Amino acid sequence: MRFNPSDIPKIAITGSVGKTTTREMLGSILDVKWKVLKNSENKNLPLQNKAALNNYNSSYKAILLEMGMGQPGAAKRHCKIIEPNIAIITKIGRAHYGNLGNSIESTAKNKSELIKYMHPTGTLLINADDENSRLLETDKFKGEIVTIGIANKADYQASEVEFLEDGMGFKVGENSFFVPTFGVHNVYNALFAIATAHRLKFSMDEIRKGLENYQVPTKRLNFHFLKENSILIDDTVNANPESVKTAIDVLAEKGKGRKKIVVLGSMKELGDYETRGHMEVGQYLVQNNVDFIFTYGKEAELIGVGAIEKGFPKDRVRHFDNKTKLHKELCVAIEKESIILVKGSSKMRMYQTIRYIKDYLQYTLCIDDNLRGPYIKMNTYTFESLGVESKYINLHFGALVKKLEVHIDPKAENGTITLPKQLNETISIPDVTYEYHMEGNHLHLGPLIGIITLPRYFDNPRQQILRFTNYDNIKGLIFICKLTTIKRKRQTIDGLYYNPKTNDFEQGVFPYPNAFYNRVGLKKASYTHLKEHIGAAIFNYPYENTDKWSFHKMMIKKHDISPHLPHTMNYSNSKSLIEMLRDFPSVYIKPSTTAGGYGIIHVEKNEKHFVVTDSAGNRQVVSSQNSLIQKLKGQMDKGRKYIIQQDIPFRFEGSKVDFRMYIQKNELKDWIYTGLETKVANEGSIISNSKNRKTVLPGKEALTQIFCLSEEEATKKIEEISALFIKVLNVLERKSHIGDSAIDFIIDENHKVWILEVQLNYAAEIKAFRSETEQKVLPYILPTPLEYAKSLTGF
Repeated sequence: MRFNPSDIPKIAITGSVGKTTTREMLGSILDVKWKVLKNSENKNLPLQNKAALNNYNSSYKAILLEMGMGQPGAAKRHCKIIEPNIAIITKIGRAHYGNLGNSIESTAKNKSELIKYMHPTGTLLINADDENSRLLETDKFKGEIVTIGIANKADYQASEVEFLEDGMGFKVGENSFFVPTFGVHNVYNALFAIATAHRLKFSMDEIRKGLENYQVPTKRLNFHFLKENSILIDDTVNANPESVKTAIDVLAEKGKGRKKIVVLGSMKELGDYETRGHMEVGQYLVQNNVDFIFTYGKEAELIGVGAIEKGFPKDRVRHFDNKTKLHKELCVAIEKESIILVKGSSKMRMYQTIRYIKDYLQYTLCIDDNLRGPYIKMNTYTFESLGVESKYINLHFGALVKKLEVHIDPKAENGTITLPKQLNETISIPDVTYEYHMEGNHLHLGPLIGIITLPRYFDNPRQQILRFTNYDNIKGLIFICKLTTIKRKRQTIDGLYYNPKTNDFEQGVFPYPNAFYNRVGLKKASYTHLKEHIGAAIFNYPYENTDKWSFHKMMIKKHDISPHLPHTMNYSNSKSLIEMLRDFPSVYIKPSTTAGGYGIIHVEKNEKHFVVTDSAGNRQVVSSQNSLIQKLKGQMDKGRKYIIQQDIPFRFEGSKVDFRMYIQKNELKDWIYTGLETKVANEGSIISNSKNRKTVLPGKEALTQIFCLSEEEATKKIEEISALFIKVLNVLERKSHIGDSAIDFIIDENHKVWILEVQLNYAAEIKAFRSETEQKVLPYILPTPLEYAKSLTGF
């Protein structure tokens, strides 16, 4: 049932940009004399708004909701919950462009759904200066349409717009207004707030007071003043071409006489506009005379391309796929009186760069073995610059929180913060390179990442060393442990941490980490215990062989995956085998939950007999169905579950050929392809595990040599396969948290891909002791899970 309290304003705000800011400006005005129910932060989806409305009672004089419409049909879902009688559509732009039909027209149609489902005689406010807003479907709307604008004639039109020292000044008619934030786009947002409040009988003085009290939401053009008279602009909440350009306008205006640096992450969900949108931003940067361009993320590289095409010097464009490297170069570029704009889509987590600049360019962290007791040391200037309203700072080191008393040391240098090395009787801070950030009176030091490994790798840790080749991109304390060294009562871990100075491991006692990468068969009780203390930041659980039958049943329901599954049956009795052999000349009988080729049997049907081959290569001919069934009974383990699976009969020079692709999550929490290898079995072998293998080829090499694909075709094939497997993993992740996987598959003579199984506990470190060809994939697959682990830590 629709929630619809009568006789109060029910205000909905949507649009491609400015929704949250408009909501907060209008809310600040309404708060002058009303109690207002509104949603918070970016919680603007239908179910989130429904949850917000659960707090309603009769003391509220208005309901103010930002409505996110990044997916088709969202407006209808919103209005089923509550019917707005006032609607604001800020602007029609290219936010969520790819989700909304890849055209401005389809985007406008999507936003027009709010007009269709709001109260039919309510009030609609639109932007007279936005050409795209003319595409809104207002013809059948019977209510009042109110316009705002600056350039074009409007019901509420701003004039004398100017940048002031601490915000924007402007007039509406004879009334002067000030809003404490920057940008002409924010004048438009303020106009929507003014117009709505005025329609609700608020006086101009009340409106003026409300706007002056407006608090800028976080990550929306927040100005931070750094040392040496530099300014940092945080606009990291999200990004699309329009919002990036407005932020650049603010940078250009407030950056006069300063070194202007932009740090831009990829803009997501642009669909067909992706290339053009990023290129346009690059061109816009040139028009606004920025000095340096830093970009992060695959798509963002096109920003630099667009700028260079417009004549921007190549040597002042830097592109990065790794945020740590980006931060290193930023430190070099930022000088006295710089102004730095940081922006990007929310998925790019550009707020980390804001945090880095604020903390690392303002403060230096030292760890002192001679500082005894629960103290943290700094001088008065540093303490005041932290803005801490307490004499205590809570140090977060993994799951350990240590309350430290602030000691003022007049001899300490400005910006230097000193921590004690010893935190308690058992835990000290190892001497490695950390990242850190302040949040109020909380100092976070890390990241701390744990790898739960098998005893043989703990006892011989050098076998893990290749995992740390990208340590400089991760930093922090990374340790390995085994299940028996996790002390649940003390909530500590006896482990071995990687020391980058010696490229070796050292013993230590650690708190529970920020994230765990699991590489063992963790019992449910242990998993539950760890999850209670570190949350969902533990991945690859359960770490066990995929149940082939369960996997098949899950994937066969997915129309885009099922065509790539070999025909498979549960081995319930001999009839199921005979049935399969009627349809296929050869089949595999496989234990449902084993790996490495263990227990596999191959059955081939000829005109007069059956050929049975086991995983050890023993081959026997039987002449009848009864003999076949008896033979299999002797080879199959009682009590073990088996499946029967169609054989994909591709052979290369008489040898079976299997593939394994590695798909892992990266620092952006995206699944990415990291490696492909081809296992060529010994001639006559039915499996291609390490004992029955002729060779291992790099995957691309096999595609060109065995399947005669060109380099370009092989690259395209790998992209096609990885896209398919990411779909598979997304299905599996509905049941468990995965971050590291290997998928076994076959390619037939027609180049069709056949999925066999997904492995979480695949052979990794052990490859270092096998052939050189098998080791080639290691530098790519071993370090990547630690990048994902870091992304889970918040650092």
